[in-house]
Amino acid sequence: MTTTEQKVLIDDLDTTSEQCKTVLNHLKSKNDIEEFDELVLKLQELIAKRQNLLDALITDYSFTQRGYLERQLELTLSLEVKAKLVLNSLHSEIHLGKKNQRQVNVYKSIDSDR
Repeated sequence: MTTTEQKVLIDDLDTTSEQCKTVLNHLKSKNDIEEFDELVLKLQELIAKRQNLLDALITDYSFTQRGYLERQLELTLSLEVKAKLVLNSLHSEIHLGKKNQRQVNVYKSIDSDR
């Protein structure tokens, strides 16, 4: 039996989880660094809120919906994989940017030696 308080927590957790997915999808497609930074901060806030909601459900001994908690664990793992993909993509872009900058510096050096 789910209490009213548990239903509110579940609804809030479901909403927060959907927001996390949405932010991660936006992060995959953003090239603007400022907007990227804002989205990362928003994702951090959402993840912290999600963790607090999960903690509240887990510590409530009267909450007996094991299946729901297992789905949340699967969702957590899925969000982690998506976040790592975004992180790896950003690392690649940064590395590529540094490589391009080095190439530009080499061409400038060659041009200045003439």
